Amino acid sequence: MYRRHVVTILLPPPEPEPEYELYQELRHDAELRSRPPLGPDDLRRMTEVSARRGRDWCTAVLGRGFPGIDRVSSVDGWMLVAADELNLDPPLPRRIVEEREAVEQRRKTEATLAAVKLETEKRQWGLLVGSAPVTLTVHENTRHTGPNGSTRHAVPPVDVVSGKARKHPAGRGLCETPGRADPLHLGDAVDLPPNCVRCLDYAAKIRAADAPAPPTDAEVALLRLISSGVVFTFSVRATITIRDTSQRSRAAWGHLGRKVDVAVRKLEKKGWVLQAPEYSATQKGVRGHCWRLTEAGTAALEG
Repeated sequence: MYRRHVVTILLPPPEPEPEYELYQELRHDAELRSRPPLGPDDLRRMTEVSARRGRDWCTAVLGRGFPGIDRVSSVDGWMLVAADELNLDPPLPRRIVEEREAVEQRRKTEATLAAVKLETEKRQWGLLVGSAPVTLTVHENTRHTGPNGSTRHAVPPVDVVSGKARKHPAGRGLCETPGRADPLHLGDAVDLPPNCVRCLDYAAKIRAADAPAPPTDAEVALLRLISSGVVFTFSVRATITIRDTSQRSRAAWGHLGRKVDVAVRKLEKKGWVLQAPEYSATQKGVRGHCWRLTEAGTAALEG
């Protein structure tokens, strides 16, 4: 069994890089003044000077970062007092100026990238909303926030469904289940795209509550076969059978094709296909009734 050991390493402060000539004289004077014990009045004086002059001035006097008067040595404190007495106003160390410029440049770059990302998300959301069956609004979760701020959810104004029977109640986030005990606490609508991954996923799948479910992969494959004109109804010995004539079968009357009666009847109930009333011949010359797509079936296939 391994034991966990925590090792604390105290790193020395960075070397000062002052940008003024009196630094060594101030340092020597501060070392002399720090030899006697530091009294309450001395500490109050150092605190007053650092508070009045500000962090940048203290950084410039010390030639390195100023973490606060309670985190510097007495020598540094006396340096601040001596510089204040001389009314010095030295410039910031060049390294610190360059670091701040780099940080500012990085901040501007990140802000630019964030703006571009937001504009892209807005454009994509606009396209998604334009194709949605209802007008979706975006609301922020007012109770919980994540590392990137509040989660924004897509909300439908009326009940909608997705998939086979997934219900999405009106006024609730698309990601919420109807029976959720503690619904999301959503604020007013905002002019921003949603960032909830599940809401974005459902937004592309929702349909009106009374609209038929989209075709499954198997139904899409059968719709394509029907669209190509290879599905026929045949009457064999007073028996009606629907066959996919593009494939042979080893079952009875397999030379006519693969049996698809049940699957085609399901598509017919959905209004996606219909049987042509007139006879026509297959590629092998067998006569039967060819199945065709309806307008709804064409839309389902293209959707």
